[in-house]
Amino acid sequence: MTIVQDYQISPSSWNRFEECPRKYWLSRQDLPRKAGMAASLGTAIHNTVEDLCNLDISDRDEQEVGWFQSTAREVLERNWKAERREFMETPRHPRWKHEMFSKAHEGLIGALGFLFEKAGLPKRDFSEVSTQTWRQVQSIVLATEATLESDCGRLMGRLDLLIIDPDSREGEAGWIVADLKTGRPPRSGLDEKVRRQLLFYRDLMSQRSPEQKSIIAEGWYSSNETIYVAEGPSILEEAIDAWESMKVTEDPFQATPSESACSFCDWKAWCPDWWVSRSEGLLDGGGTFRDEVTKLVRLDPDSGAALFERTTPIGNEGSLTGSDYRFGAMLKGQALEKIRQIEMDESEGYLFLGSVRVDGKIVHMGDWSEILPWTPFLKSISD
Repeated sequence: MTIVQDYQISPSSWNRFEECPRKYWLSRQDLPRKAGMAASLGTAIHNTVEDLCNLDISDRDEQEVGWFQSTAREVLERNWKAERREFMETPRHPRWKHEMFSKAHEGLIGALGFLFEKAGLPKRDFSEVSTQTWRQVQSIVLATEATLESDCGRLMGRLDLLIIDPDSREGEAGWIVADLKTGRPPRSGLDEKVRRQLLFYRDLMSQRSPEQKSIIAEGWYSSNETIYVAEGPSILEEAIDAWESMKVTEDPFQATPSESACSFCDWKAWCPDWWVSRSEGLLDGGGTFRDEVTKLVRLDPDSGAALFERTTPIGNEGSLTGSDYRFGAMLKGQALEKIRQIEMDESEGYLFLGSVRVDGKIVHMGDWSEILPWTPFLKSISD
């Protein structure tokens, strides 16, 4: 019987903690969520695969073809629209890219190709998939989007697919815990964070079904249509040790700034250690897309031309002062609307500028950029 705990950790929260404890601590502070096209695209594909695996086709003739192609597209379009609604309702979001639907469709083709392969069927055009063929695929699927919890209640995860292993020995039907990956595939072996995630799911499933002797974990990367197997001993004891350290305290956890931890961190605008490390040269401030902590000097609300002054941190708790470094910027779209509102409100606070595009001495900001108040978090608001 699962024991209910006051908090649980998942593979994503554990990975976040290992990457930077402060990042994990900030992620637990009910800060405004950030939406991204890559995540929305991936979720639309995941949900479509789930819906198709659970599709009721009992009323169709076994030899009927032609229906799967249109059905798959209709289901994907429905999930794409649902993701767009959620995306647009999220406080922090860039422009929704309608043109990425074709990429989502390609990802769906790649994801379903793995299921055909595991069912012992050749990959085929959706227009050629018969009812009998799809029933054969459905017959190897044991579960979709299953929530797993450890016996102690401290660990939880949500796996994409649990299927019958076609390569298991006769009389010993094995299982595959499969996780669909729609992002960039690894250059060689699995990234440690992905490996930890897959083993986490494998080990929770093994604990839940101890009678099952063979359970393997695989990452299915649709972009290069390659399967990567995660191998290694159980990591549940290691996960429990992590759980002991991850209970959110009133004071923030230690920050461990690094390029990997900070480059795509969603909580920079609330992390003074990131800006201190940037200012001290411990993090790379170059690149085409950069983040800045600034003060607005002036704005031409009609043209979108603006002048910003980069700030200098004072101490490690988020206090700032001005500097001699100023840069011009051209704003449009959501970025211009946001900065216009800030100027109308006569706000004197400092600003976090996310994803400014550098072009010579001028930076550009648009629908891909963020403008947030610089408000470092120094005390927890979580229960």
